[in-house]
Parts: sequence; structure tokens; C-alpha cells
Amino acid sequence: MHDPSADSRTPKSYDRAYFERWYRGPEAPKGDAELRRSVAMAVSTAESVLGREIRSVLDVGAGEGRWQPVLREMRPEVSYLGIEPSEWAIERWGDERNLMQGDLESLSAFDFEDPFDLVVCADVLHYLDSETLLVHLDELADLVGGAAFLETFTDADPIHGDRNGFHERPAIWYRRAFEGAGLVSIGMQMWVHREVAAEMDALELPPGAGSG
Repeated sequence: MHDPSADSRTPKSYDRAYFERWYRGPEAPKGDAELRRSVAMAVSTAESVLGREIRSVLDVGAGEGRWQPVLREMRPEVSYLGIEPSEWAIERWGDERNLMQGDLESLSAFDFEDPFDLVVCADVLHYLDSETLLVHLDELADLVGGAAFLETFTDADPIHGDRNGFHERPAIWYRRAFEGAGLVSIGMQMWVHREVAAEMDALELPPGAGSG
């Protein structure tokens, strides 16, 4: 699959200054209220798909693990694991929010026994080069037991935030990549594995994705 954007290889340092700027500074694109809405929507959607409360969450590219305390407020018994490449974030938040060092490329090294009820990969995939994303997306998809929130921005979206290394790809590029990995869209940047989609009602899925 051809990547319509040129790969940007400008080095980035995910240190304390980075997180202060993009998580709490005046340029931060998502405040606490918007974060809570995203978590609530993802949890509700996953639970609608599963028919029960979620028990496990995997957050790939978790940053500081901001989803963890919000999830614990909503579902105190939920098991949360954040995968994050930033050494600073792991040192600062790893023990408190159950973060482990890694990224999309290293998912297979964790040797997970079971898929997760909710998989989160928010504001991450548009910073990855095409080869990395396409090679490892299958591994992410295989971990989706319920639903996945894959918040990804395209060349048609107004981007408020870090543009360093951002790949301007059209929405159809991501749709083809996700579908090629076995994922089916259920709207609002939420996806399910095709095996789960096969059990869903026809009108819960986009045209052509279901049986009816």
C-alpha cells in the first residue's frame, strides 16, 4: 500500500517537556473533559459489543496513562496495561498507572495470552511510518477481543497539536489498512475484529460489512 505522504524522520524526544507542552500547556489539544468523554464513549461501545462490563484494557502509545485513572473511576475492577516508548513517562507513571515500555513494533514480545476487551491506540498511528504501521497492525488487531478505539487523524482533519512527524494520509488509506488487518468499523473511530462483527446485527455495521 502506497503512503501518499513522505516519511518524516525528525527525531522527537518524549521527555517531561514534551508532555508538559502537549498534555497540559496552552497548545494541548485535549483537556480533561474531552478525555473523559472519549473514555466513556469507548467503554460504553465496547460493553455494548460484549454485552457485559469490560474487564481488561490495553492502551498502546499510552503516554502518561491518562486513561487509567478515568477508567478506574468508571470500572474500579478493570485491568489496565499501558504500553509506552517514553522512558520519562515510564519512570514517572509506570508503577502508579501500570505502564510498560514498548510500542506497536514490540507488541509481539509481550506474549499476551488473551485478547483485551478494549484496545486503545489514541493519537498514535498517524505518527508512524507506513511500513511500521502496516507490518504490525495485524498484531494489534489480534488483541481486540471486544472493541478498539483507534483515534487517528487524516489529511482532511483540522490538526490541533503536535505536527512533528505527522503523516498526512487520506481516510481511505487508513480504512484499507484497518480492514486489511481484519478490523471492521462501527463508527466514532471504534473498530471490532471481523470475527466479532460476524455476530453483530446488520444495522450495527456499515453497509457491506454485515450479512444483511
